[in-house]
Amino acid sequence: MSGPTAFEPAKSLEALLYVAQNSGADMYGTLKLLYVADKLHLERYGSLIFGEDYAAMEWGPVPSNTYDIVKFVRGDRPRSVIEAAKAAFTMNGNNFELLRAPDLDELSESNRECLDEAIRRHGANDFEGFKRLTHDAAWGAAWRSVGDRRSNPIPLASVASLLPNAQDLIQHLSDPHPGSD
Repeated sequence: MSGPTAFEPAKSLEALLYVAQNSGADMYGTLKLLYVADKLHLERYGSLIFGEDYAAMEWGPVPSNTYDIVKFVRGDRPRSVIEAAKAAFTMNGNNFELLRAPDLDELSESNRECLDEAIRRHGANDFEGFKRLTHDAAWGAAWRSVGDRRSNPIPLASVASLLPNAQDLIQHLSDPHPGSD
């Protein structure tokens, strides 16, 4: 099962900047807050904020494509599709140094609502707090099957299954043409 939308790199970058700017969290915390915000958005609106794919890594779920953006800026991995990220932020160790403010035109009202709530509720967490928060059953199932790899995809249905409206969400996510009869 894939997400209802494809990955949106520009929106991902703006959400990353938004969370880094408004939470003051380091890389680890910022990426975890994006996961929490995406779960909120999925529960409330039936979609992810920017169509991300999540992977189970040792220290918790990671937004795969957004983490690639961070690694690219850090100099770890060249990817031309996210070249604009280098003009948006730099990394000082695991801390973001923003070169510009997020472009709020890229983020809808519902996107900002969920990002703000994740920041308000969990932005002050430390490493252990983020670890406890995001090491949920979806992460655990994917991590247990990681084998000799460093990460394993977390199926969106696994994330949806954790939410109060799981049955409806899973049905919605399975529909290749939502809204049409």
